[in-house]
Amino acid sequence: MEAIAMKNIVFITVDSLRADYVSGPKAPASLETLPRMTEEWLTCSTAYANAPYTKQSFLSILSGSYPWTFESAETGFDPDRVHIAERLSEEGYATGGFHSNTYLSPTYNYDRGFDYYLGRDSGDDGDTESRLTSLFNTAVERAVATEELSDLIYWTYQNAGKRLGIQLGSNLYKPAEELNQHIVNWTQRQSKPVFIWAHYMDVHNPYYPHEGTVSEGISRRRAVKLFHKVNEQRSEAAEGDIDTLERLYRGEIEYFDRQLGNLLERLDETIGSEETLLVFTSDHGEAFNEKGRVFHPGSALYEENIRVPMMIDGPDISGGEIESPVSHIDLVPTILNRAGIEAPKSVDGRDIAGYDFDATSDRIVFTESYDHEDGGLMGTDGEYKLIRDLETGEDLFCRRNSEPEKINQPDETESIAYDRLAGALDDHVQSVTNAEVAATDGEISENVRLQLRKLGYKE
Repeated sequence: MEAIAMKNIVFITVDSLRADYVSGPKAPASLETLPRMTEEWLTCSTAYANAPYTKQSFLSILSGSYPWTFESAETGFDPDRVHIAERLSEEGYATGGFHSNTYLSPTYNYDRGFDYYLGRDSGDDGDTESRLTSLFNTAVERAVATEELSDLIYWTYQNAGKRLGIQLGSNLYKPAEELNQHIVNWTQRQSKPVFIWAHYMDVHNPYYPHEGTVSEGISRRRAVKLFHKVNEQRSEAAEGDIDTLERLYRGEIEYFDRQLGNLLERLDETIGSEETLLVFTSDHGEAFNEKGRVFHPGSALYEENIRVPMMIDGPDISGGEIESPVSHIDLVPTILNRAGIEAPKSVDGRDIAGYDFDATSDRIVFTESYDHEDGGLMGTDGEYKLIRDLETGEDLFCRRNSEPEKINQPDETESIAYDRLAGALDDHVQSVTNAEVAATDGEISENVRLQLRKLGYKE
């Protein structure tokens, strides 16, 4: 059986959506689109991000290679790393990228291969700003003379949010409704098969309340103040604040679910669904003080931060569930094979929708954090997982669905699994160490650095 070439490809990603909030007891009861996708699409129930935070995670999502396979440069997408948009553009697809995440901007080279890239090609992004917001953003653009000036502007932003509940700089990202309109407008102008990559930020902090969701009744000002408070206190935040934060998170998921359904309906009207490949995942999860972590710190390698939803639908792809572990590196080869394009040799993943994918195999997938010399690494076979601190050499071994605990001497039944995972981690680090790497030479502007700090990143 050969791969079936798709007419159109729609690759949808969302920021910070953890898997257990899509299906299961934690999922908001009012969800409609995501549960329907889970039932009808090919669903991967043991899917992992290859990194616990955006900057490294998308290196894998858009290339099919582990972040450490190439230089996981602070300045973005490596020049030698395969980019799926470039491959599809070479094969004649019209390529459109839609996002509003600063980490995914042209500053970080993510726009490679896209004929149209929102924020790069749109000029006016369509935001309606107040005079105060406009003046503030102008000051940000000019805050390049000294680091002290940039810090002063950030201090102003932070204190306005923490003390007054005012979000200076307008929304930090485009809401899903607006992103949908950009996607549909661009799609309607195309005359050849399209590759659409759309990344939604609504589920990312700061979380805003929405009418008709579980977060209704929480004022926007309170939500903004709460984000700043918890972002500052982290593990020391009060339980009540964490509970309210989680309620806002659930409300964002409900809002995104509605807008996702709206997008799929409108794309069915513009490009049709019969010959369209649909792929959905998130870049990482989110923590609410489980194990002393809040949001998605780069060192977090636990289930709430790295297990993600992953679903695929299209012609000749049957619904069902893949229970064996898969990860983001599998998406690019899966997409390319459906389009009849051979995956480049640098791709580490496999076509998980292919006829020859053995879902019963003893597969191990990895999640990488920070650097391969002193960062962290997780490996799992679906039943057990091993987390290693590469700086100290300390291992944390546990059953995947149990609370992680340090096991220095696994019992007789666990020792085989431990030894296998420990050897796999050794081999993975060695393979990365031996790989050729290439660094980017781009520079990050003060404006970009400030936007990342406003999103809660300690850059």
